Order: sequence, then structure tokens, then C-alpha cells
Amino acid sequence: MNIKNLDYWQCKLCKATMLNPIHHISNNKEKKHYLKHNNEIDDTRYRAFLTNLIEPLKDKICVNDIGLDYGCGYAPALADILKKDGFNIELYDPFFFRNENIFLRKFNFITCSEVVEHFFKPYEEFNKIDGLLAGKSWFAVMTSFMTEDYLFKHWYYRRDTTHVVFYKKITFKVIANQRNWEVTFPSKNLVFFHKK
Repeated sequence: MNIKNLDYWQCKLCKATMLNPIHHISNNKEKKHYLKHNNEIDDTRYRAFLTNLIEPLKDKICVNDIGLDYGCGYAPALADILKKDGFNIELYDPFFFRNENIFLRKFNFITCSEVVEHFFKPYEEFNKIDGLLAGKSWFAVMTSFMTEDYLFKHWYYRRDTTHVVFYKKITFKVIANQRNWEVTFPSKNLVFFHKK
């Protein structure tokens, strides 16, 4: 489909909708866009938003677990909250915390809050995350789920120039099935994967 001179494709298998790569913005523009986000580490509204992911995750993990905030951004508030609650968590972000050593390790839990919609190559990224997960570990994702196709054209989430892939509930079920993960949906716009 074409919306305002932007081409989108929908996967017939998983129903994800992806922006044609020719419309992807440059790394420079992408980084500048992220720096405009009002995601300050001490912002109370942002921290409250992140608790939607953190609270159900805390029921699945323990303080001895080692976690990773994958795509933590320039202000890793999610990791800060978990650290203050006694959890161990590392940071990775391709723009702001490019810690390549994480790819030599395994983690008991991984979080992606408002990250997966930025994946230029989602299949490869989910495989990369699978390689970072220890056995019996958790992968918690928060993103706005696509609902009906006819709403896509006017959806605010689509209009963010850094958002290049949009997921439906069925998409996450396919992602889980491809990697032999269990999948649950604790609440709206939240998906938990469990590596067996």
C-alpha cells in the first residue's frame, strides 16, 4: 500500500506491516530524532509509563538474574528503575550504549520498551536476541500493536519517521513459534516471550 508517497508491505504469514527500506531515514537523522524524545531518566510520567512493562516482569525474575535493556536509548530509565529495585541489568543501544561485549554473554531477561518498531531487519534482530537469552529466560516487549488494517493510514504510530515495522498480535505468535518461545500478552501493547 502507498500512503503519502510511502510504500508499505504486509507479510502474508505474520501480518506485520513494514516500511519499504528505500524510505528509511539515515542513521544521523534517526539519532537526532531520538534525542528529541522527552525520555529523561527522572521524568515521573515516563517512569510511570515504563512500570507497565516492569511490574509484570518482576513477577517472572529474581534479583540474582542478569538482565539486558536492549535499545535503552540515551536515558535508560527502565534500567534505572530495575537497578533501584535491586535487579542487575546491562545496557545496549546502537546509538548511545554501543556495548558490543553483550553479544558474548547470555541474559536471564531482556527488555525492549518502544524498540522493536525501529528494527530495520526484524527477523535478524529477533534471532540476535534469541542468541542473547539464556535457557528459561524472559524477553519482555512493549510496543503499540496494530489493530485493524483500515486504521493504519491515520495511526499516530505510523507517522513517526523512525518506526519502520508494525506488529499485530499474530505477528508475535509467529515470532515465538519460529524460535520455539512461549508467548503471553500480560496487558495491552505488551508481549512476554519465554525461552524454554
